[in-house]
Amino acid sequence: MQTISTTAPPTWEPASPRREPTYAQRGLVASAHQFASAAGLDVLSRGGNAVDAAIAAAAVMMAARPWLGHLGGDAFMLLHHAPSGATIALNGSGAAPAAATLERYQALGEIPESGLLAASVPGVVHLWGVALERFGSRPLGELLQPAIEYAEIGVQIASQFQRALASTDLAVAGFVASGGNALEISDILRQPGLANTLRRIGEYGPDEFYAGELTDLMVHYAQTHNGLFTHDDFAAHQTEVVAPLSITYRGYTVYEQPAPSQGIIVLLALKILEQFDLAALGHASAATTHLLVEALKLGFEDVVHHLGDPRFVDPPYAHLLSDEHARAQAARIDLHAARPTVFPAEVHKDTTYLCTADADGTMVSYIQSLFAGCGVVLGDTGVWMNNRMRGFNLQPGHPNCLSPGKRPMHTLNEYLVRRDGETVLVGGTPGGHWQVQTNLQALTAILDFGLDVQQAIEAPQFAMGVQLQPGDPTLNIDPRFGAATLAALRDLGHPLNVTEPWGVGGNVHLIARDPATGRYTGASEVRWGGGSALGR
Repeated sequence: MQTISTTAPPTWEPASPRREPTYAQRGLVASAHQFASAAGLDVLSRGGNAVDAAIAAAAVMMAARPWLGHLGGDAFMLLHHAPSGATIALNGSGAAPAAATLERYQALGEIPESGLLAASVPGVVHLWGVALERFGSRPLGELLQPAIEYAEIGVQIASQFQRALASTDLAVAGFVASGGNALEISDILRQPGLANTLRRIGEYGPDEFYAGELTDLMVHYAQTHNGLFTHDDFAAHQTEVVAPLSITYRGYTVYEQPAPSQGIIVLLALKILEQFDLAALGHASAATTHLLVEALKLGFEDVVHHLGDPRFVDPPYAHLLSDEHARAQAARIDLHAARPTVFPAEVHKDTTYLCTADADGTMVSYIQSLFAGCGVVLGDTGVWMNNRMRGFNLQPGHPNCLSPGKRPMHTLNEYLVRRDGETVLVGGTPGGHWQVQTNLQALTAILDFGLDVQQAIEAPQFAMGVQLQPGDPTLNIDPRFGAATLAALRDLGHPLNVTEPWGVGGNVHLIARDPATGRYTGASEVRWGGGSALGR
């Protein structure tokens, strides 16, 4: 049985890894903060499963890195549940309020970037409840306790928080405006409102957030601060539990989130790339990079033209993921010239990804986000709000046009890979529209070129789109690709923005599993302030 490599040499310079993988037999947690990974590992050590561990780690991330995801945001979970044999996608994205009519926003001229008019109904808390009810083993209150403690005693501010402040990040601006002072590195970030709200959710369950006294507080604050939310908007929210999208690629089955996630772009690109012999072209070569970029452009094009909330439109999945469509799309790629792109303009990174695995073989891929955050904290509740309404457009008749009760298309996605009836890989990253690009590069590095999970993270990466205007074809690219590759890409017509080394990429976390031994190999990011992979 073929397994994910743990020894393959990288093909770029410098070759030596900056971090060793983490090996474990009974469970593993990989996240963007050591406190979150430790909380998840503690759950596993006390007999909890991978779903329990993911929720505990996700809550701690809100205390430790609140601008990357909070109670006022959304979440998606993709898992293989070993006891039942089910591979399941959970969609915890929220909808536009009932009063969020197209006419209202057309009168504004746009969907605002900040303020509560930019916010959709938060979905993360409801997803936690559904995931635990269906697949968990521990009570929610127990799992939230580490996050409550960190929110109360505080977490030291790191350079990433300072960079967010310096860039006038809206989520961080909302915290400061709600009563916090300007924070410096080594200061302590405390969130008493978050601690109290988590305690209430732990005691009364997710219904407290959607149909309880906590709802009263949030709705009252919103309605007195130019928001549209009503009690009915919160009460109507539901987490979808559905079959994920999947394709076969080089003998593996790759799973992704269905719409309104744009994770299908990864699958569309893989289907196109399977028409080519990437291994013969070489990892990080100009030819391989050109094919990845062009396949992604075609995937974005399909999503922009066809996809929206499946409750409002009927996504043509069968056609888009067919072999015939893949062959037709591959034929559109000019091997000697770059094509224009319909790549969207905004790239927000206020998101965090984590993955978990347990001794039974259950593996969880999880992501939560505020998008960029709307700059509003809902009073004493301490709930930071999203600006996910920015994911809509205002074009009547478009699949992703704003409508009351509709969910916008989401950049959030994560993947899970199986082979011969066994789960062998979970992974993902934050990064807005860069997510699918980074995920594709990690998957091809592992499945086509045999890199191990840590090497796949540390490989040089590219990302389309400088945040200027829709259709910007600029390719942000790590100089570690090498001068010859960069020159060849320019000759193909790719406009390049060459960054500093390690300057392009997400905050990737990966867990691979060897089916023969059950051993896990975890990998954590070195960019964006790094991450933590802990196992037992």
